[in-house]
Amino acid sequence: MYRTSIDFHNRLLRGEIPVPYIIIATHMGYRAYAEKELTKVFDLLGYIADGTYLADSSITAGSISAGIIEKSARVVSFGSFERNLQSLKDDVLGSYQSKTLQFLSVDLDNSDAYFAKLIAKEPFIGRMLSYYLGFEDLAQSEHLELFSGLITEMSVMGTMTIEANEE
Repeated sequence: MYRTSIDFHNRLLRGEIPVPYIIIATHMGYRAYAEKELTKVFDLLGYIADGTYLADSSITAGSISAGIIEKSARVVSFGSFERNLQSLKDDVLGSYQSKTLQFLSVDLDNSDAYFAKLIAKEPFIGRMLSYYLGFEDLAQSEHLELFSGLITEMSVMGTMTIEANEE
């Protein structure tokens, strides 16, 4: 069950389609990727050290920033969510009472070897990946987080495939 804001709900009722995107938390900051360019998402939160001034002329230096250091349209496809039963017992009925783990696979465009160069400086393995669904002009806090897990596997070729497992 998900809780949504009234703005999110009203947009769904009007037939608007939300934008799916992922955020990867690297050591340098958060990187956001979607199938299309994210034009308005995160604009309400400001940027890192954007030098915004307060009324008393002090500088906030990005204190309300989400820490997004990159947002780009590099997602080729979002894999489907999969759930696996983690059997703690040998019997079938016992496995249904155990925790179910969620799995997500995402394909990113690496035709220009961008990610091949990036992961040498910022390794993605073991970092947190979150999958969100939201409308671009709503604040990121009103978006739905559908998945959150650790990146466990990667394949870097013309398309970089990232696989993440729920903790």
